Amino acid sequence: MTRLVPCRDDLVDAAFLCALFAVALLGFRTTYTGWGFLLVGGIGLVLGALVGHLASVLRRPMIAVAAMTVAVFFLLGGAVAMRETGGVPTPDTLAGLAGVGVHGWKQLLTTLPPVDGSGPLLVLPYILGLLCGAGGFTLARRVSLSGAPLAAPLAVLAAVVLLGTGEAAGVLGAVFAAVATGWLALRSARHRTGVRGLRRIRAVTAVVLVGVAAGLALLVAPVLPGTGSANRLVLRNYVEPPFEIGAYASPLVGYRKHTKDANQLWDQTLFTVEGLPAGERVRIATLDGYDGRVWGATNDPSGTLGPVQRNNFQRVGVRIPVTGGGAEADVTIKIEAAYATADELSAWLPTAGRAREIAFTGDRRAGHTESLRYNLATSSGIVADRLREGDTYSLRTVLTAQGVPDDAQPFGPPTVRTADLAFVRSKVAKWTSGASSTAERLRAAAAYLRDNGAYTDGGPGETEYLPGHGTGRLTAFFNAKRPAGNDEQYAAAYALVANEIGMPARVVLGAVPGAGGVVRGENVQAWVEIHLADGTWAVVPNTEYMPDRSKRPDHQPPQEIENTDASVVPPPNTMKMPSSLVDASRTDASGVGIGDPGRSGLLGKLMALLADVGSVVLPVAAVVGLIVGGKAVRRHRRRTRGSTATRFATGWRELVDQARDLGARVPRGLTRRQEANLLARFGLGSLAAQADSTVFGPGTPDQADVDAYWSAVRDARRRMRTAVPRWRRWLAALDVRTFLPARAR
Repeated sequence: MTRLVPCRDDLVDAAFLCALFAVALLGFRTTYTGWGFLLVGGIGLVLGALVGHLASVLRRPMIAVAAMTVAVFFLLGGAVAMRETGGVPTPDTLAGLAGVGVHGWKQLLTTLPPVDGSGPLLVLPYILGLLCGAGGFTLARRVSLSGAPLAAPLAVLAAVVLLGTGEAAGVLGAVFAAVATGWLALRSARHRTGVRGLRRIRAVTAVVLVGVAAGLALLVAPVLPGTGSANRLVLRNYVEPPFEIGAYASPLVGYRKHTKDANQLWDQTLFTVEGLPAGERVRIATLDGYDGRVWGATNDPSGTLGPVQRNNFQRVGVRIPVTGGGAEADVTIKIEAAYATADELSAWLPTAGRAREIAFTGDRRAGHTESLRYNLATSSGIVADRLREGDTYSLRTVLTAQGVPDDAQPFGPPTVRTADLAFVRSKVAKWTSGASSTAERLRAAAAYLRDNGAYTDGGPGETEYLPGHGTGRLTAFFNAKRPAGNDEQYAAAYALVANEIGMPARVVLGAVPGAGGVVRGENVQAWVEIHLADGTWAVVPNTEYMPDRSKRPDHQPPQEIENTDASVVPPPNTMKMPSSLVDASRTDASGVGIGDPGRSGLLGKLMALLADVGSVVLPVAAVVGLIVGGKAVRRHRRRTRGSTATRFATGWRELVDQARDLGARVPRGLTRRQEANLLARFGLGSLAAQADSTVFGPGTPDQADVDAYWSAVRDARRRMRTAVPRWRRWLAALDVRTFLPARAR
């Protein structure tokens, strides 16, 4: 029992270990809300140190220390870091600890800080504390090398720096260096002979000298080159969140559903808003990219609008950083059935202004919070598990009432390339011929559309005016003697006009709530935002460039213009079915073939048997050949059709289809890397990463890159087949489910 009581050296080492760990973990102060992470990490450190002390007293090997640490992690982790589960080590609690322990690091890196300081990600400081306590104390008591136990808190410091934010922490670094040097001096003094008082004086002197040096370094560091948060290595700056915004349809394509003539959402309540000042706008989606077919949202981590405003959809923590000022408002939004059942809308989160906090309520709170992705650059949100009727959430937001100044200047180059849109360039030159500055040209183009255009929703008598805003529809719009359309065409066209003039512009689909904060289909509208030189986005209301609704188009239909950008659909492949084994034209009524009078007896019976068997086998063989041949044709088309980047994407799709044929369950809607994780037994991670980097990365791959990738795909398909039993390969060859639409699967 006496051996279990720690001696003075044990307590001294434990005290220094705790101090260094606390200093290192303080680097998470901008990563978590509150100080709960420090308490949880401290508890983990104490538990780990107790494990190390007990193992040292009992003279247990290092493997026993590791096993005891794992046991403490699972037995006490619920009570320390996942208290919302009740603290009891139930199967759900153990599964939660294991899940966060494995995947929590990725969640922390892909969540915009600060994260919830009382949520499940507290498991991470708990793990760091356990490992530092057990490892550091074990090294301190078992290894005579003075600096050996410093490895544990140094590892924690490195982990905190890599997993934290880019904010510099010079004070913490100086304090850590001073405390570490003092501990090193004291441990070194234990191995020296001499007067105890002299050793103590030397240790204190060393600590003082290091403290003075650290203070001087703290004063000099800010003026040295290469210092500062901008140069700090932080993993979250290099991690792209695995989220594909392209999987969600642009809500602008369904704008006509909101019109009166469509009689679908015009009088339906989409959602209700409380707390928003009258006249303020609600943003449904910000569409900042145009590909010739639709205006859609982009997910480009390289496009930044500030130190934290990366232009991509990412996880957000409890608080969302907002730059700039403005009036604040607490807004509550409730989703109604009409919004939840509209496929092109239900994933988009209606917001107002620039959100500081987003908090869901109700039974689906946890799921929505986990699946929420928010883009700081566009102030848009996506809920991957989709909103449902009755979902309610609150926003703390900063409202901006930024108008377009008379001398508006662009922030940078246009966000959309209009070089290939000749119909835009020619009309802009004509509409703005008398204007000189950028602001004057913007106003001149808006005035032309407003004064010379007509409004139509394609209702009775105007059905020739189709919906959509692809190049075909907009070519007809621009070239018409009198442009005609609704918010969809006018906003899409004016945003292209602004980019052609040189002003970065984007389209926003949103609404101005009606009486009582009710948003119906009739309140939905599309407007344009332009990026000003001061970094702000100014709203250009649709009344600036749209005619009054009473200005109807001429009754003469507009001139039809061929859409030269439309995809050419190749004719279906024809396949000649195999002929019958016995040609009916060469058979007489007796069943003996003409010209074969000698066939009788046993030979005749054999031929009849072959004919009967053939009548069954050949149709089966034809079906098998059709399935196998269809897969071969599909594989060939994927390898040879489309752009080179598209052929990387279809190469990965070929692997996923092969895995589904082999019996793997791969739900739809996942990213490539998530699919690769589900198919880990086939070792496809590198191919998924290569497809992602090629499809979403800069530059265009050449044919050699495509051939090399498809060669790797063929090798991977071969490995996948050999990894399953032979009977499974036969079934895979005949499986037709990959030909079915995603919903049918």
